Amino acid sequence: MQLCDPSVQGSKQPFHEAEPMAFPAAEKFIARCAASTTALADDAVAEVRRRTNVTACCVLTASGKPLPELKHILASHSLIHTAEGEFYRDAIDRACTRQKIAVRRVRERDMETELQKLPIAAAAAKARVAEFGKQMGPPWTQDEKLSACGAWLMLAFSPSRLR
Repeated sequence: MQLCDPSVQGSKQPFHEAEPMAFPAAEKFIARCAASTTALADDAVAEVRRRTNVTACCVLTASGKPLPELKHILASHSLIHTAEGEFYRDAIDRACTRQKIAVRRVRERDMETELQKLPIAAAAAKARVAEFGKQMGPPWTQDEKLSACGAWLMLAFSPSRLR
C-alpha cells in the first residue's frame, strides 16, 4: 500500500521532517501528511475491498501507550519514531473501519498469548507459521511472521466466522 504522498517532501517520516520546524509549521505539515495519508489509505483499502472478500484486519501495535501532545512528541526522538508507527497504523485502522472491515489491534508482545486462543496447540501453530513461511519464501522476518499470525487470528475469530 502506498501511504506516503510522493509529492510531499518528508511524508515518509512526517514527524522527523517536522521536528526542526517552528511548532505552527510542524502542526500544519503533520496535518497535511495526515490528510494525504488518510486519502491514500482509504483508496488502498477500498481497492483491496473491491478485489477481495476481506472482512477483518489485524493491526499490530508496539506498546499501545497513548502518545502525548505533538509538542512533546517533537521534543523526543524516541517518541517521533513511535508516533510515525502509530500514524500509519491509525490510517489503516480508520480506513478499514470506514470500509466496514472489522479491525482488531494486537500488541506484538501479546501475540504469543493470542495464539494460545487458537483451537490448536501453540507449538503446532508455530510450526504451521514456519511452514507457511517456507511456502512464501524470503523475506520471512519477524514482521511477516507476526502479520501471518495476526491474519490467522482474524480468520479464526472474525465476526463473520462466529455466526
